[in-house]
Amino acid sequence: MIALVGSELLKLRTLRSTVWAALALLAIALLTSGLALGDAGEKNLRTPQELRDTILAVGYAAVFFLAVMGAIAAAGEYRHRTISQRFLISPDRGRVLAAKLAAYGLGGFVTALLVTVIGGGLAELVVSSKGYTLDLADGGLRIAAGAGLAGALAGMLGVVAGFLTRNPTTAMVAIFGTWIGEKIVGGWLGAGGRFLPYTLVENVLGLPASLSFGVATASLVAVTGALALVARRVVVPRDVT
Repeated sequence: MIALVGSELLKLRTLRSTVWAALALLAIALLTSGLALGDAGEKNLRTPQELRDTILAVGYAAVFFLAVMGAIAAAGEYRHRTISQRFLISPDRGRVLAAKLAAYGLGGFVTALLVTVIGGGLAELVVSSKGYTLDLADGGLRIAAGAGLAGALAGMLGVVAGFLTRNPTTAMVAIFGTWIGEKIVGGWLGAGGRFLPYTLVENVLGLPASLSFGVATASLVAVTGALALVARRVVVPRDVT
């Protein structure tokens, strides 16, 4: 299993798309932190909590990037027919799925955490020059933990989407379509809408929501696990030719 996870991480490190995606995500983090907080001191952008909410937007952007990366990586192997080679090397397809989930979960955690820390550091420099503070000593740990966990689970959800759709384009449509669909139907579901995937991601990140960090994290883990089980039982055993 360790060898399978290592091979997934090696593939992730050596793909050119990984480098470009990381650079794009870092650019978004720097632009969001530097430009948006350049208005520090304006209405609704003065208290540490209001200023920290801008950093959470960086984490939300990372979630989408990581979900898309996981989906493209998983579905791309079906599209390019390399998944059959992967399954020949390791006939236990459940282990292959588990290795991908572990690799992209780990990659998502590290990426989201680094981007948030870099963005938060720059943001603190920007607002301190205007006489304000993010008070990261008080809320920084919560932001970092939320971003890391949300990034890890987003990467894993992306892998699941890739396995379920087996097509990169369809996977991306599913990811963004789910987000749009949640915004439309979430209110209709009442209390049940709190447990939709992206709503849980927002809770984990620390955006205004109705669930505690612990409950949201546990619920998002459960949703991710349930979808992974569906992929394992229904999609993975299918013919890949």
